[in-house]
Amino acid sequence: MNSLAEPATGSPRVAPVYLGYEALIRRHQLQVPPLRTVSVGVDRAVERHIIAADGDERIELPLPRLTDTNSLVGQLTFALKRERLNLTVLGALFEHRETLEGVQAWLEDKPSSKYARMAGHLAQWLTGHEFAYKLPPGTPRVPVLDPKEYITGPAVPDTKFGVTHNLVGGRFFSPLIRRTERLDALLAEDLGAKVANALSNLEPEMLARAMDFLYLSETRSTYNIEDEIPDNNRSAKFRRLLEQAGEPGALSEEQLVQWQSQIVGPLSIEASYRNSQNWLSRPGGRLRNIADFIPPPPTLVDSMMDSVAEVAALAAGRGLHPVLAAACSSFGLVYVHPFLDGNGRLHRFLLHHVLRQAGFTPAGVVLPLSARMLKDLHRYSALLKSYSRPRTELLDYLLDAESATILVRSPQPAWLYAYFDATEMCEFILECVKLCVEEDLLDEVAYLRAHDLTVRELGNWLDMRQSQLNTLIDVIVQGHGKLSRNKRKLAERLSDAEVERMEATVNSRFAEYFERHAP
Repeated sequence: MNSLAEPATGSPRVAPVYLGYEALIRRHQLQVPPLRTVSVGVDRAVERHIIAADGDERIELPLPRLTDTNSLVGQLTFALKRERLNLTVLGALFEHRETLEGVQAWLEDKPSSKYARMAGHLAQWLTGHEFAYKLPPGTPRVPVLDPKEYITGPAVPDTKFGVTHNLVGGRFFSPLIRRTERLDALLAEDLGAKVANALSNLEPEMLARAMDFLYLSETRSTYNIEDEIPDNNRSAKFRRLLEQAGEPGALSEEQLVQWQSQIVGPLSIEASYRNSQNWLSRPGGRLRNIADFIPPPPTLVDSMMDSVAEVAALAAGRGLHPVLAAACSSFGLVYVHPFLDGNGRLHRFLLHHVLRQAGFTPAGVVLPLSARMLKDLHRYSALLKSYSRPRTELLDYLLDAESATILVRSPQPAWLYAYFDATEMCEFILECVKLCVEEDLLDEVAYLRAHDLTVRELGNWLDMRQSQLNTLIDVIVQGHGKLSRNKRKLAERLSDAEVERMEATVNSRFAEYFERHAP
């Protein structure tokens, strides 16, 4: 039984009327990912919001207060006025000739209407269709995105429709970022200033030692996310790549090909973006012929990656907050999947490149973002699936794992891949940056300072090689102040009393560190 259904009563009930985008989807049978928020008109006196456990929302509005719930104009007006902008639905809708004709008639009937002009502008931008239209003199200009509700891109006037185009990105890649309480709160923290302040408080030698560990942590984590353990050569190459992040220049195919060659094995190096359809699926087992994600077709890769590069460039050009530009462009890269291998590591590396190129992180400084993602892998994976799963479920395909071939039998239009809500991705990366600065960097500095004091104090009475002493201290810290039995052989030349004295010193010097890392 549907828990959201209206209770039965003795009086006849008016059937719910779908509104806005959902009405357009149903009327025109649009093959688009399901909406997370659906508006319906119901026979009720008051508005009601119902939020499911997975976050999907149903907004019920009193039917008597609604007008024109049947026409294209009425539903487009409702969508543009009262719902979140959904370029995917609009892209699918405006593929239909009759809807373009309907917008043309709307512009002729009400040439000053802000929603008619927005519809005309978006339809022309999405499809290239030219409308016969002349803006009435004195008509006020309207933005596509309300800056109070969305993060906006550079404002570009469309003088034909009297509309300010302020979407982030271009026609082949345009993420939407909503202004949520969480997002605004994170942006208000001025994380860039926090990074600068944290670094300015460190003496150069301490900063260099802390960075040495954080580079190692980032390198290991970006491979561990994919359940890989790189050999020393691949680790060293990725470390060098991280050190080079932020070099000037636009993001290009040539640049990405060069990066890809440094993070994959020699047999996986590619000379260009892919020219075949790729896919992701679970390894082995009986489900290996089921695709978890089918990225855009190769014919869209160049155009989409050009638009991803536009978004990345907004950071250095101050057209978009650096962390938001980094988040959108890096997730954009992994969604486009321009190579057959290495896309995940490239996506995480791009975060560092964009942040450093914008001056958010100084040269030589790395934030262990992959390590943070690894600690919250469930959320990170959910964000990737929030894009991949609903799109792949729309596709009809034939996958043969044995021959490593896939045939996608349904259309893969640009609007299916180019537009998505990036709000949660941006919040996630902002939170990762915040934790890297407030916890990871400070933790490593605290560890190093405590380690130095411990070495100095133990060196007053303990005769031991520096390397062996460092190892023992690290092992005791890992044991939260105790040398475990199976590690006792590392100190076999020490008496039990000496080990206890050593543990006491470690506990004293690492007290603050242990408090921050209480089990």
